[in-house]
Amino acid sequence: MNNLKTKLRMSIKKKIILSFTVSFSFMIILVILSYVAFFKIMEDIRSLETTDRIRSRTLEMRRYEKNFLNGDDDAAKKLQAFAEEITTIIQTGNFNTRTESNINDLSGNLDKYSVTFSTILSKSIEFQMKNAKIIRKDSPHFFLMPLINATFREHPLENIEVLKQTFPNKTSGEMIALLGDISHDIGVLRRLGEELISASKDLDRTARDRMERLIKLTQVSGLIFLPISFALGLALLLKITQKVVNRLKELEITMEKAAHGYFPSVHIAGSGDEVERLKTTFNKMSDDLRHRQEQINSKDEQLHQSKQLAALGTLASGVAHELNNPLNNIHLAAQTLTRALSKGTYPEIISDSVNDIHSQTMRMKKIVSDLLEFVRSKKPQYEQFELYSLISDTYRRLNASADLSGITFSVEGEGFICAGHQQLEQVFINLFINAIDAMGGHGTLKVYIDATDKEVSVKISDTGAGIAEEDIERIFEPFYTKKGKGTGLGLFITYNIIKNYKGDLTVESTPGTGTTFTITLPVRDTSEES
Repeated sequence: MNNLKTKLRMSIKKKIILSFTVSFSFMIILVILSYVAFFKIMEDIRSLETTDRIRSRTLEMRRYEKNFLNGDDDAAKKLQAFAEEITTIIQTGNFNTRTESNINDLSGNLDKYSVTFSTILSKSIEFQMKNAKIIRKDSPHFFLMPLINATFREHPLENIEVLKQTFPNKTSGEMIALLGDISHDIGVLRRLGEELISASKDLDRTARDRMERLIKLTQVSGLIFLPISFALGLALLLKITQKVVNRLKELEITMEKAAHGYFPSVHIAGSGDEVERLKTTFNKMSDDLRHRQEQINSKDEQLHQSKQLAALGTLASGVAHELNNPLNNIHLAAQTLTRALSKGTYPEIISDSVNDIHSQTMRMKKIVSDLLEFVRSKKPQYEQFELYSLISDTYRRLNASADLSGITFSVEGEGFICAGHQQLEQVFINLFINAIDAMGGHGTLKVYIDATDKEVSVKISDTGAGIAEEDIERIFEPFYTKKGKGTGLGLFITYNIIKNYKGDLTVESTPGTGTTFTITLPVRDTSEES
């Protein structure tokens, strides 16, 4: 269906040509119909002339039939001549298909009529011969012979009565029987003659009706197709122009918005014409301008954020350096007190307080270390190493420094990467610590390595509490944390390390189910760095 719509799309020029073509096609159809109807009418006129000849010849034949039955023996030849002429007309005449059944009926009745007439004629001759034998010249009834010969076909029944009364003997029996047959055949002949008249009239009426219908059809087609062709052509032209004007108006409104710094896309119905191509070009220009504006806004935001981070980094660097010396002194003092307490017996509160001072000092040193890492901008370093070993060794060192007995850890897959070994180790330490904290020290931590010729992806999945949807967009921001401990810089530092190596760090999480961090890094050859 989409291919069909594509094929139907056309330019405005083609649409205008199509509208005129459609209108002109209706006029061509009208001319063709009129031309065909003209020849059909001419054919029907010839057919009507033929049927009129048949009808007139049939009437003439019936007239000679009447003369023959009234005693005119010479009328028989003319009747037969007309019958043969009608047969010839039927065989050679021009008739349309609609009159075929009428022609067949007429031809069948004519054949029966001719056979019946021939039978009557032969029986009439036989009757006259028998009549001459019975009534001799010396017979007292000789005067009846011309009367009987003149009226036996017109009044056969009356002549039968005359024969019965005049010749009661057996000699008139054959004549009476023959006259009875003639009487019956005459009745059949007259019925067939009436049917011939009726069939010829039906044939004539059918031909006239067909011709009248053709004439009326020609008139109606002219009255219909001519206005339709003009109306349809005008309607198509108006529709095309109106559609073009409406879409250009909408495009004009959108251009005015673009002039004021707003770059919307034009959403107008596509027709594959010049307006759609203009729309496509404008939308591409609008998308490019919008993209450039977004880039400018993004760069402005990044510049503003960079200035803020630079100021914050300067402050953090100064604070970190100022705090580092006192923290080192406190840490050394706490270690000294711890060694002294181990040599003697002191109240438990003193031992607990010294341990608390030591742990809080270590926490402060970690915060200072994160602050220093935050303000440093290390250049990416490249060395080739195997990821499986790096991930396994990193987790092993974490396990040595903390109790991870409640964590089920596994690594699947392998792959080589060219990046900074120490920086990637820091990435995995931060992600593992976050996962362990999210699981509360109990759960499953799985790492999947998938390497291709172009990139390496590492998925780190835990079964922890998950991250709320509103927090996912902010977890890579500096100092953002939902935990009661930490600085909120771990994921920010991790994200920036990955970005420095032209990679990407994404997160998927379902609250109550777990979280998956996905690291994607391009495979970089060490020869590129050299």
